[in-house]
Amino acid sequence: MRNIPAHGRLLIVDDDLMVRMLASESLRHAGFEVNEADCGEQALEMFEEQDFDLLLLDVMMPGIDGYTVCQRLRQHERGKWLPIVMLTGLNDSDSIEQAYLSGATDFITKPINWLLLTQRVRYGLRASHAIAEVTRSQQSLAHAQRLARMGSWEWSLSNARFACSDELRQLFGSDWKLAGAATVELFLSMVRESDRAAVNAARQALMIDGQPYQISYGFCRPDGALREVFEQAEAVRDGSGRIVKIEGFTQDISERVEAQQRIEHLALHDGLTGLANRQFFAQLAEVELERMRREKSLCAILHLDIDHFKSFNDALGDAVGDQLLCAVAKRLSVSVRGADLLALNPPMRAAEMISRIDGDAFTVLILEVRVPDQAAMIAERLQQAIARPLSVDGHEVVLTASVGIAVFPRDADSVEALSRHAEQALYVAKAAGPSACRFFDEEMNAAASRKLHLENELRQAIAENALRLYFQPKVDAASGRLAGAEALVRWEHPQHGLLGPGQFIPLAEESGLIVALGEWVLATAARHLRQWTDAGLEPLRLSINLASPSFLQENITQKCCDAVRCAGVSPQQLILELTESLLVVDADNTIARLNELRARGFALSLDDFGTGFSSLSYLKRFPLDELKIDRSFVADVTKGGKDAAIALSIIELGRQFGMHVVAEGVETHAQAGFLLAHGCRLQQGYLFSAPLPPDRFEALLRNGDRFNPCLPVPTRHPTS
Repeated sequence: MRNIPAHGRLLIVDDDLMVRMLASESLRHAGFEVNEADCGEQALEMFEEQDFDLLLLDVMMPGIDGYTVCQRLRQHERGKWLPIVMLTGLNDSDSIEQAYLSGATDFITKPINWLLLTQRVRYGLRASHAIAEVTRSQQSLAHAQRLARMGSWEWSLSNARFACSDELRQLFGSDWKLAGAATVELFLSMVRESDRAAVNAARQALMIDGQPYQISYGFCRPDGALREVFEQAEAVRDGSGRIVKIEGFTQDISERVEAQQRIEHLALHDGLTGLANRQFFAQLAEVELERMRREKSLCAILHLDIDHFKSFNDALGDAVGDQLLCAVAKRLSVSVRGADLLALNPPMRAAEMISRIDGDAFTVLILEVRVPDQAAMIAERLQQAIARPLSVDGHEVVLTASVGIAVFPRDADSVEALSRHAEQALYVAKAAGPSACRFFDEEMNAAASRKLHLENELRQAIAENALRLYFQPKVDAASGRLAGAEALVRWEHPQHGLLGPGQFIPLAEESGLIVALGEWVLATAARHLRQWTDAGLEPLRLSINLASPSFLQENITQKCCDAVRCAGVSPQQLILELTESLLVVDADNTIARLNELRARGFALSLDDFGTGFSSLSYLKRFPLDELKIDRSFVADVTKGGKDAAIALSIIELGRQFGMHVVAEGVETHAQAGFLLAHGCRLQQGYLFSAPLPPDRFEALLRNGDRFNPCLPVPTRHPTS
C-alpha cells in the first residue's frame, strides 16, 4: 500500500472553469497538490495514468456525468476506497441519495463555502488514511479500533449471523445478540430518521449488487446519546462469485463533526454575540428574498444602531462595552417573535435572522410583512426592548437605538441594495435625534410616524385612564324591559375628540395593546357594576368584549376573578364575549380555559356568529351561553334571502342548544318585529338606544325606564 503525501494529491473534476480555479487556488494555498479535469472522460483517463488521494467531482457535466464517473472509479481496484466528494448545485434528497448510491464519500452543495472546503478535504483524507492503515493486519486493526473509536463487523448471508468487535459494541451500546432480520430492523431503528433511507439503500445495494459504500450517519444509542459515525463496507464473494458475507468498519466521528460545526459557526457568526455575521446574514436574506419574489410578498430589512455607544464604551471600558453589546443582542433575539420570522427548512434560530454587522450596528430581516407600517411597529418594539435599563458590572445603563427601514420590493430588489437603503434611512434617523425610526421612503415614513404617534397616545391613554366605557342596553323586545347592557369602549382624544372602537381597536391589535385594553375594560366594567349596586340600583348583567389574545393567556381565569373580587361584584354579573377566530386557534386549550371561566360563574357569549369560521362543532364542544346575530344579517333580515335564512338558523340553533340569542344592530320596528316573531326576544340597537355614557345609563337604571315593546310581524318563509 502506497504512502499518502503529507498534504495529499487531489483531482478536481468540473466543467466550470471558475469553480476549478477558485477551488484549486484555495487548496494549493493549503498545501495540497492539485490536478484539474474539465470533464468525466478526462478524469477517467488521468486516473488510469496517475494516483490520487481524493477526488472533488462535479455531478452535472457534459458527456459522462459525475454519478457515472464515480461508479466506474469504484469498479477499479485503486478506486474502491478512494475518497470521492461530490460537488453539486442540486440540493435535494434524491440527488444526495443517488450520489451515495454511486459510491460518493461526501457531498458538498454549491455555492461552495471556500472557508470550509479545505477542512472537508482534510477530513476526507484523514478518514481514508485511517481506513487504509487499519487494514494492514489484524493486530494493527485492533489497535486502530481502540485509538480511532472504530469497530469492525461482518454479516454472513448464508446463516444470517451478525458478528462485531468489542469496540463496535461499546460504540453502539448494544450486545447485538439478535440474528436474522431482527438485527437489521434493530440497527435501522437506531439510525437517525433523516439518514435511515440512505443507510438502508447503501446496504441493500451492497448485499444485492456487491457495491461497496462509504457513508456518514447519526444514530441514537440505547442510553439516548446521539453519535455521528463514518462507515464503509464491502462484499466478500466465494469462488463462484456469489456474495457470502459483508464486512465493514464503523468509526465514531462525533468529535470531528462537532469540530466541523464549530468551524462553520465561527466562519458564519459574530464571535462576540453569536449572531449571524454580515456574510451569513446576506446568504440567508438572499434565499428569503427569492421566496418573497416568487410569492409576491413584502419583507423588510432593519438597520439598528445604538445611539452614542462610543461614549458609553469610552467611559466604561471595552469589557463593559462588550457586555452591553451581548445584552443588546440577547434582547433583540428575544424580542423578535416567531410571527415576524418565517421558519426556514431546516429551521433557523431567530438569532440567525439577526446580524451584528459592525461595532454597535445590527441588522434584522422581517419576513412576510403585510404592510410597511408593520415593520415600523416591530422596530419600535425592538427599540423599547433595548431601552429597558441594563445593569452591567455595577453600572446601570439606559441605551437607545435608531432604526432605518427598507422594504422589499418597494425600495430595492436585492439584499445588497436593500441593506444599503436601510443604512441610508438609518443616517436620516440618527440625524433626527436619539431613538428615531425612519423609512427609506419619506412619504411612508410620515404615515408611519403618525401611526406610531397614535399608538403611543393610545398606550398613554390606557395607562392614564383616558378611555371611557359607554353602555348600550339589551332589551326584551316583547316587554320593553331592560335585560342587560353591553360595555363599549370609547377614547376621548385631546385633539380628535371622542373616537369609536373602529378608529383604534385595529391599532391596538397590531401593536399588541389589545390585551392591556381588554384588562382595562374588564376592571372598569366591574367598578361601574359596583357603583350602581352601592347606589341601590337593580343589579344587571353586563357584556364585555375580550379579544382572542386575552383568552389565549394561561392566567385569564385568574385575571377575571381578580377584577371582580377587587370591585366587589359577582362573576355572574359579567358576560364575556369572544369572537369566532378564537375557536380555531388552539381548540383544546381554549375549551379548558372557557370551562374554567364558566365554572367560576362567568357567562360566555359568541359574538358575530356566522361571519367567520362558523361550525356546528363549535356549539357542541364549546361551553357557550349566548349567541349574537351580527348586524350584517339583521340589516336586511326583513327582505328574506340569505341574511334572513342565516339569522333564523342562528335563532333555531340557539333554541336547540339551550342558549340565549341576541340580535345586534336593530334599527327599525320591522327588523325587531320580524326577529321577535321568530323567537329572538333579546335585541340591541339604535331602535332602542344608542350607547350611553355612564351618567345617562345610570339615570336610565335609576328611573326604571322601559322601552316600547315591539309587535311581532306575521311570519313568512325566510327566502321569500
